[in-house]
Amino acid sequence: MDKIAVVVVETYTAKLVIANVVQDSFFSICDVETETIHAGLEMDEDHFLKKNQIGEVINILKNYRKICDMYAVTKTIAIASFIKDSKPMNIYSFFDEVFVTCGFRFSLLSAEEQNTAIYTGIMNSYDIPKGVIVSVGADNIHIVHYNRRNILNQAYIPVGPRNLIGMYPLEKFGKEEAFEKVEKYIKSQLSDYEWLKTIEPEYTFVGCGPYFEDLSNMDRIYKKYALDKDDGYVFQSEDISYILNQIKALTLNENKKLKNLHEGRADIFAYAVQIMKTIVDEVGKETVTISTRSMIEGFLFNTVTPSTLEKPNSDILGFSVMAQTAEYESDSTKHNEQVYNLSMLLFKQLRVLHKLPRGYVKVLRVASYMHDVGKRISYHKHANHSFEVILNSEIYGLTHRELILASFVASLHSGGDIKMNEWAKYNGILTVEDVDAVKKLGVILRLAECFDRTKNSVICDINCDILGDSVIMKTITVDDASFEIQRGMEVGRDFEKVFHKKIEIL
Repeated sequence: MDKIAVVVVETYTAKLVIANVVQDSFFSICDVETETIHAGLEMDEDHFLKKNQIGEVINILKNYRKICDMYAVTKTIAIASFIKDSKPMNIYSFFDEVFVTCGFRFSLLSAEEQNTAIYTGIMNSYDIPKGVIVSVGADNIHIVHYNRRNILNQAYIPVGPRNLIGMYPLEKFGKEEAFEKVEKYIKSQLSDYEWLKTIEPEYTFVGCGPYFEDLSNMDRIYKKYALDKDDGYVFQSEDISYILNQIKALTLNENKKLKNLHEGRADIFAYAVQIMKTIVDEVGKETVTISTRSMIEGFLFNTVTPSTLEKPNSDILGFSVMAQTAEYESDSTKHNEQVYNLSMLLFKQLRVLHKLPRGYVKVLRVASYMHDVGKRISYHKHANHSFEVILNSEIYGLTHRELILASFVASLHSGGDIKMNEWAKYNGILTVEDVDAVKKLGVILRLAECFDRTKNSVICDINCDILGDSVIMKTITVDDASFEIQRGMEVGRDFEKVFHKKIEIL
């Protein structure tokens, strides 16, 4: 599997991302390194990067080069972004020096290129057909309004909490006045984009960038949310107000630190929360969905799957499941595909029995394709390990609820029942109806795996007839399937317990 590196340099941050890649197919991120830099704070009046700043960044990039060499990276994407007023005059000579010393050939991104990359990263990671994407960085705000895989409007505002804390310092204005001025300033910037006030209710507000992730993390802690995952987390606009008030009650200065924040500084985060609250209020959205994927993923998608340069991936979930399975169980692709295909067949054939809505298909798809990933940890009790692996995987196109359900379904593929003490942890996310659904899907998955026990794909189709208190399953085969049928019959007791029908397999 090849490796691709993405190196990003911005005014306040340097970042390295390493991804495992199967060209024209998928990628999965395997390493990330982030450093705080100061490529804009100490520029002189001529707007040139000083020697110490250049040396600081180059030393970081030299370490990034060592990491790339260790991974035997085959391709590197090096990108830089600076807001107009902070772009160094000597940026290109700086790039030349970086290339000579570190081997990275940087490209300077325009605001529009950044917006497009952010949009690409989001659209290929989430099943959200209509949305407004808002990315808040240290010194910039990106907004992209899209519908049905097309960008309708976009905005770039060259300001962020780092700028505003200098424009409206707390020690000069005091808390209340400083935050009022920040709110007023952001509103004035947003007023240049009339389309922001016409976004329809069905559009999803997607927040990305480190500050939205910090906001999500803090909200999950306050609510004692069961799943430790920012990506895909949904919270209410009123939650932003609550967190802002909690932070404003603290003593805010650059020495005040908060745990688990990207920057740590409470004052910068407070300004960031005020920015996010103002934007959400101005757009008029009641909920916010968090994305941990953004510009870097956009470049990876365009590089690994060039078709995304023209249109987003049509099978977001399939792309992601393939990538995750390759990470944990690359030698069982054929078996996983067969179990998935048989699971889908059984789901359709038994529809009149299970009576589950189509929404559960995504759950079964993930569980069936990734049912054996726990073997990477240990074969013994691997179904339980699969639960943990799936629950903590970066699977695109799933809600938190669907991810948890898929984990439980996979945990049943070797038999057994739901561990209700584990289920109870997620009572705030799952529903009562989900218990019955997981049991039914678990039996379907177990049958599907039994029908490929020799891993030779001998069963190519299944026809189910429901007669009285029995279900007769007729297998259509390309070779001897006696072992698969024998294993399938062993599921009979669990099948009868869940579906209240006996099974006969021919």
